[in-house]
Amino acid sequence: MNKKVSFFISISFTLLFIGNYFFFFIGSDEREKVVIGRVIDGDTIELNDGRKVRLLNINSPEKWEFGYEEATKYLKNFEKLTLEMETEGVGKYGRELGRLFLNDNYLNLEIVELGLAHPYIVENEELKKFKKAENKARDKKLGIWKNSVEEGCLNVEINKKDEYVYIENDCGNLAGWKIKDESTKTYEFANFYSEKFKLYSSKGVDENEKLYWGKEKVWNDDKDSIFIRDSEGFLVYYDSYGY
Repeated sequence: MNKKVSFFISISFTLLFIGNYFFFFIGSDEREKVVIGRVIDGDTIELNDGRKVRLLNINSPEKWEFGYEEATKYLKNFEKLTLEMETEGVGKYGRELGRLFLNDNYLNLEIVELGLAHPYIVENEELKKFKKAENKARDKKLGIWKNSVEEGCLNVEINKKDEYVYIENDCGNLAGWKIKDESTKTYEFANFYSEKFKLYSSKGVDENEKLYWGKEKVWNDDKDSIFIRDSEGFLVYYDSYGY
């Protein structure tokens, strides 16, 4: 075998390997027929063939959060139905990352429009339509966007560089209230009242105007969201940056 032929074969195998690598990890926009065997929660399903799928672009409430039952119940409407799915690789927990479609209705997007989840790690090409869907749900106060009677009693500022949230409080005692970022990081207030204070992401000893979350880092540098809910789970305050 001459050197030119050997080099050509070597390059061909290299390109084939790279192509397969990117197909596996990045995925494909081609749709496949799937059947939901079981709904795990509002953004995670198990298919009839045993594969677990995390729905792309959304984050629905966890089991301990307000709105969990509503979001999970909605997705259960699609159990045993034949849907179409696009995948984009595998997430860190071994679940496929996918978009679900029923008769060309984009279910991930509809879930946001119904207030059953908020946008999460949305790529730029889909960001505009997901924020539009979120705004529709917020305007109608659907699902996770149902407001507390205490709405408007907080002034909040996130300092993402120094990792703290500054809060001016006209609400009174915040016992049982929760602060959450765009992912699942959640801080719950004990029996607490102060007119103004800082909640630091780091570990530390609580004082009257300084509280500590106990995390290394909470707030993303590029974009993130903050949710503050009362003891019943209703939304008191929401804001986002980077969108």
